[in-house]
Amino acid sequence: MPESATALGKERGQRFVANVLWNWLGTGVSLFIGLALSPYLILKLGADGYGVWALTFSLVEYYWLFDLGFRSATVKFVAHYSAIGDEEQVRSVVSTAFVYSAIAGAAILGIVAAAGGKADRFFQIPASLRGDFRTLVVLITLSWCLGLVFNIFNACVEAVQKFEYSNKASIVAAAVRALGQAVLLSLGFKLIAVGTVVVVSQAIGYGANYFYYRRLFPCVRIRPGCARLSKAREMASFGLHTFVMTISSQLLNQGAPLAIGHFLPAMFVGFYALPVRLLQYTVELVARIGIVTNTNAAELAARGRSDELTGLAVYANRYALVVFAPLAIWMGVFGRRLLELWVGSAFAAQSAPVLAILLGGFVVGLVGQSSSGMLLQGLGRHQRYARGLLVEAIAGVTLLWIAVPRWGIGGAAWVVASLMLINRGAYSCLLVSRLIGMRFTEYVRAVYARPVAAAFPAAVFALWLRGSFPSGWIALLGDAASIAALYYLIALAVALEESHRRLFLEWIRRQGRLGQPASLAGRL
Repeated sequence: MPESATALGKERGQRFVANVLWNWLGTGVSLFIGLALSPYLILKLGADGYGVWALTFSLVEYYWLFDLGFRSATVKFVAHYSAIGDEEQVRSVVSTAFVYSAIAGAAILGIVAAAGGKADRFFQIPASLRGDFRTLVVLITLSWCLGLVFNIFNACVEAVQKFEYSNKASIVAAAVRALGQAVLLSLGFKLIAVGTVVVVSQAIGYGANYFYYRRLFPCVRIRPGCARLSKAREMASFGLHTFVMTISSQLLNQGAPLAIGHFLPAMFVGFYALPVRLLQYTVELVARIGIVTNTNAAELAARGRSDELTGLAVYANRYALVVFAPLAIWMGVFGRRLLELWVGSAFAAQSAPVLAILLGGFVVGLVGQSSSGMLLQGLGRHQRYARGLLVEAIAGVTLLWIAVPRWGIGGAAWVVASLMLINRGAYSCLLVSRLIGMRFTEYVRAVYARPVAAAFPAAVFALWLRGSFPSGWIALLGDAASIAALYYLIALAVALEESHRRLFLEWIRRQGRLGQPASLAGRL
């Protein structure tokens, strides 16, 4: 391989690992804050209040339908035009996306402010909380509309793979939100106050994103006159399938809470949402690899380096499983004990069965294929993936409407987990294997076989720990550390490719401390 190509590959690998580490840091902070703050929210708001809180966010998340795929198109086109140095096209893309987002955000905020007071009629909201629910919907809508506009700048930062900047902004926003909510709850304030903190903290994060955008693109000013209808059509054409993915994702993620809120008292939304958020927080640690994969795939396509895509498709997913597996084993074996210590036995009695049901679907469908959707999207080959998500979403909504009245939140969990396994597990594997020219069974084996083989002895060890030692936070965290140590030791020998294992061990010997992770990454 020519020296220049080798250097370029090394630089790309360095950037990939650094971006993943920054994404993990940002997600880790959010995970810590979420784990620490959730029990306090439940304590101060009560089961009904927490259910209304969770229901509000589930409802507002549907506004992403109005994004129409412009954010993903911004990432794709800015990544492409930045790679080839076309600044004028970058300006046109950003200006067009900004104008559309500003118009859409203003329209949505106006509609919700005028008609949002009727939303509580669809859900079983306690009479004492209906006024708070209506106000909270408007507040969170305001935060979302600001995000629709300012996430354009975050998309540009991600497009040039400067994830340290976007994560710094998210960390600051999360810290302000957590501190503000904790203080106000301790002073006796309730839903409206903590909702106001969401708006303020998100606005601070959006301001930070704009600051970093100006640092990275000092000459690319937002000019409404540079917005082009032709560019909007081009972006919408790319974003159409992403828009379908967005519709589907919202139906999949928020369909269950809304169905539960319609058929059951609001507190059951909280019982369901808590384990889902626990899984989403932790799965986000590996899903962040997929975000980096998106921009890497777009860059590789722009540079004509399609030969590197096979390794990207296989190893990004396999090593995501390796990273997440100890956590999955720990939650599978100690999930009820964890919830009891975290939010109390009464809440855990309702939420623990949901966690157990959903865990397998999340591991196989979301972790095991965490990079697949982003890979397909980065290459502009996500049309069938989008249709698969739409079919899953329609089936999910239909089945939830049948399952929730009959089997409650457990029935909702079975519907979500089963469809996740079928579509985002099996069907995603089929799409990616065809794209990279591997047989379906060969691809599944390449991604799943080795991490699963390493998991068996660690799972047996976890079951032994559960029956041998007392509970408590120290013991529980010690169990997690023991499971992780055993799994990673086995995975080092079993799950890593021989060449990657040699490089990893060489890197460990030479570094002796954190820093310069790229010396390993550049050679993978």
